[in-house]
Amino acid sequence: MWRWCLFAALAGLTWPSAALALPQFAVRSASRCDTCHVDPKGWDDPALAERKCSLDCGTCHVAPTGGGLRTAAGQYYLLRTLPTWRTLPPGSSAQISALTHLWSRPDANPQAVTLAASQPTLAGEGLTVPAPGTAGRYDGIAPTPDVQIGASLRFAYVDEADDGRDASLFPMQSDVQLAVRPYNPGRLNAGRLTLLVDAGFRGARDEAFDGMADRAFVREAYALFDDLPYRAYARVGRFLPAHGWRLADHTTFTRNAQAIFGQPFDFERQVTGLEVGLNPNYAYLHASVFNAANRWDDPIQPDDGFGGALAFGWRDLAWHLGGSVVGGQYSAATATGALDTWQLAYSLQWALNLEVWVPRLPLSYLGELQANHRFDARDDRLGLSAFHELSAWIVQGLAASVDYTWADPSTRLAYDTRHRASVGLTWYPIEFIEIIAQARHHWQHTDDRFDLTGDELMLQVHATY
Repeated sequence: MWRWCLFAALAGLTWPSAALALPQFAVRSASRCDTCHVDPKGWDDPALAERKCSLDCGTCHVAPTGGGLRTAAGQYYLLRTLPTWRTLPPGSSAQISALTHLWSRPDANPQAVTLAASQPTLAGEGLTVPAPGTAGRYDGIAPTPDVQIGASLRFAYVDEADDGRDASLFPMQSDVQLAVRPYNPGRLNAGRLTLLVDAGFRGARDEAFDGMADRAFVREAYALFDDLPYRAYARVGRFLPAHGWRLADHTTFTRNAQAIFGQPFDFERQVTGLEVGLNPNYAYLHASVFNAANRWDDPIQPDDGFGGALAFGWRDLAWHLGGSVVGGQYSAATATGALDTWQLAYSLQWALNLEVWVPRLPLSYLGELQANHRFDARDDRLGLSAFHELSAWIVQGLAASVDYTWADPSTRLAYDTRHRASVGLTWYPIEFIEIIAQARHHWQHTDDRFDLTGDELMLQVHATY
């Protein structure tokens, strides 16, 4: 119990009386135009088809639906905007980022170089407006290198209250990403081909593998053709389809408690298929068809099911509203053999950025409601789950959050609901480091809502590049 008291005391000490900071990630980024690139003074507003700015995850990640390897905008955010101690002087972001760019032609964009020479100089400031598609827009970071690498390593400490189990320190994630662009033209909106592989080792609190070789797997591997007008794209291979909020916490019940094609819809629920989409500034659309094969080394498995996913919505400066659906048919294992099962899962997502309405109030709210309908020859059941999170940017690099998630696996059964409330702090002290401290309270029945048995204290250290 002393650990819980210590966590509460630390949370109180780090909560200041005033909050003045940038918004965090996609929802908060609407309040600051220099979140993902240098201050856009004197920039021209391009036509809708040519715009690259957006409030979706694909702005900061190579994957159009988020996660993994970062774009130049994502690297700029990681190096210049996020950390508490911004020790990097102007121009040094490119020096650090160069380590991830194994091969980047400095004059790969002759059109952009010509544009840069012709851009206006701001009166009285002596600054030249960096042209679209140039490293100048990202403090020297090359926007689309020919070869790019990234990595992510996450360790976790978990201690459950009064359950008799020892506290655990274990690796949660260890991934390496590699992207190669064999077709990489020197102009924008002409199309660009990226071959991407994300490989690593599965992490788990309990030892469930024979050795490190048994833990190795390829999370994602696909060919992506993007950088088209209206930010259109297509990709084929193994990827995570777009459905619901893609939260950093994959144990949230909207991701983990409701099975999609027989498996939790967490960061390891990749499928094999084709996806297309577009995101012209505010509106977005993602559509995919796939085989929901569970094994990465056996990516085509008819029994694992075939289906599709559709996600659409609008991400505005002060609010986001979206919907998504994923469904199809798969073969479910039962005591009497395999049983063909149909599934349709619907999700409604929304968000508010309160700083747009109330300046100097860096507060944001995310919510999601999901319905999961599964039916076969013997049963027809509906499951529900929900997620709510209120987060505040406290000081530079430090955010606090309170969230609640709930799940009812079957509306036909009583007393099967699950609830979890969490309070946490996320801190980015320096570039590449994320520290998360979170206390989680679990309960099932109303009478048990104050029972601490099974509650968790979780500490994470995440190094990313």
